[in-house]
Amino acid sequence: MVESKGKILLDHSEIFLRKDGIVEILIMESSIIGKDQCIEITNAYKQLLEPKKYPLLHIVKDYVTIDKEAREYSVSEEGLMFSKVEAYVINSLGHKILANFYMKVNRPSVPTQFFRHKEEALKWLTKFL
Repeated sequence: MVESKGKILLDHSEIFLRKDGIVEILIMESSIIGKDQCIEITNAYKQLLEPKKYPLLHIVKDYVTIDKEAREYSVSEEGLMFSKVEAYVINSLGHKILANFYMKVNRPSVPTQFFRHKEEALKWLTKFL
């Protein structure tokens, strides 16, 4: 974990708090996200953020794999401790199928939406600021 000027860099993600109060999480191309990686992201939040809820913007690059344990952790109390609302920017058909599955099976307890474009996701998130 490397921290530089309000940004934390992990092997699989970049996390930073935007000036508008939205936390942006960039999941790097070809990353494999399991429960351990989700815990690393939560630990990064603990270092970077005040202990409160934030709108989260996840930008998922191509060829990212998110396993079952990661999806289950992401809807847990610990996984949502910093989450007020979550937006995901996805582009691939595989991610769209996984998003539908996530919403129906894992059922996040915070408002969650999936978008094709970052601008649309930000517009939706600003309603929750």
